[in-house]
Formats: sequence, C-alpha cells, structure tokens
Amino acid sequence: MKIRLYYVVFLILISMGSQQLWAQDLLSKLVKEEVKEPSYAMSTFKGNRLSIGHSVETRKKGALEATFMSRYWNTIEESNNNFIADRMCARFGVDYAFTDRFTAGIGYGPPNGIADGYIKYRFIRQGIEGEGSPIGVTGLQTATYRSRQLTGIENRDGFFDRTAFTTQLLIARKINSSFSLQISPTFVHRSSSSNPIDDNNHFALGFGGRYKVANHVSVVSEYYYVANELESIETYGAFALGVNWDVKNILLQFTMTNNQIFTEDTFITQTSRNFNFKDGNFFFGFNATYFIQL
Repeated sequence: MKIRLYYVVFLILISMGSQQLWAQDLLSKLVKEEVKEPSYAMSTFKGNRLSIGHSVETRKKGALEATFMSRYWNTIEESNNNFIADRMCARFGVDYAFTDRFTAGIGYGPPNGIADGYIKYRFIRQGIEGEGSPIGVTGLQTATYRSRQLTGIENRDGFFDRTAFTTQLLIARKINSSFSLQISPTFVHRSSSSNPIDDNNHFALGFGGRYKVANHVSVVSEYYYVANELESIETYGAFALGVNWDVKNILLQFTMTNNQIFTEDTFITQTSRNFNFKDGNFFFGFNATYFIQL
C-alpha cells in the first residue's frame, strides 16, 4: 500500500513539473514575440496648409512653425502700375504642436487688419498595407477678428460683430507616394450682417490635391464651392494652383489664386474676383514656413 502511495505522489509531482515547464516555455515565446505597431501613412501633404487652406496634416509633438504669407497683385488703373506689383498684403503666424494630433496657431495680417487663431485635431490617421482606416480625418476650428472694414458685409457696432468662425472636417487619402486628395466640408458663421438678404451661415465644400513631381517639389491645387453665396455682392469660388518646394526645415509655396485674404471665412465666402489675368483678378502668393522641433 505504501509503494502505491509513493507511486501516486511521484506521478503527481512529475505532472506538476511538466505543466510548469510548459507554462514557462509558452510565456517565453510570448515575450519573444514582437508587438506589431500600427503603421500610418506619412506626409499626405507636406505642411499644415495645402495651398490657401489647411491640410489634414498635424505636426509632431513639440514642433514650432513660423509662417510668412503674402499676396501681390496689380490694380485696374494703369497709372498705378509699379515695379512687380501695385499692392500687397501679408500674414505673420506661429503654430505649435502640443501633441502628435493637436496643433494650434495664431496670426495677424497687415494691412487688412485681420487677427486669427485656430485649433486642429487629427481624429483618424490613415493606415497602410491594408490595415487601419483608408482615410485620414482632421477637425479644424478657426476664429477671426477684423479690425477694419473690408467688404462691407458685416456690422461693426461691437467687438463680436467683427468676428467670424469656420468649422471644417478635413478628409484626405494618400493614394500613393506621389498623389494625395482631400475634401473639406465647411461651415462658416459670421456674427453679424449689414444686409438682411445675406445669410450669416454658409455651407461650402473644398477640394484639394497634391502631386509630387520631384523629391522635394509638388504641384498643388484647391477649389471651394459655396452652396449659399452672398446676395449683396458678387462672389466666385476660391481657386488656387501652385508649387510647393520643401528644403530641409523650410517649406516654400508659390501660388496663383483669385483672392488676397488668408482666413477661411473670408476667402471661401467673399472672393470677389474671378480667376483670370485681366482687370486685377490675378493674385500671386508666396508663403514661407520655417519649422523647428523643440
């Protein structure tokens, strides 16, 4: 009887030892297996702005950008023609990435006197190799203040009468290493209107694209369609065609467009020029963005 008891205890010990060895072996295999990180499409567009409008891109955490934007154009009066251009306007801005997905910025544009700010958050990042989302989605909210009258469509009785807000959903897809597309459902709200026939709220849809023609050079274009245009003044869809050239930490953008203003609420809904080279309808734009990683 004792021999049988020792035999049973011996079998139990062997069984427990083999189970422990099997568990340790399985655990070591799991530890050795590499955790596969999700892969995302990089550089759908090269900068925060596609051309005249924002792109789906947000910078890496700690990235700081200093931006100079400008427009140059001639007036209709021939007597005013000067060297290069008769008129110019500019915008100076600073943008900072608080996280990989959240970027904010402020800017001011002389001589138009428009102060603006924005926040941008990337909700969805496009996956690659058949994994993750097929598109990237970023939300944009802007706010502007006009210190002077421009088109005469708003009241200027109080501070908030001079403000406007734009909400955009930037939806983009990087088709391949050279070609990217973006659509931008847009809602624009102006705090006041000087004419009762004009809506304070506007709905628009933006279209944009980028095609890479060389290692650091790409052709870009944008167009905005407004569903309910202003009635008091004649407006056209904002259009831009240009070239982006990135050199190390500097992005240079050269643009042909039909508008002179840099804020979304204005150039989307209040572009008063058609895109052509006659009668002062052509504007040449030059943007320079300097990027540093803090």
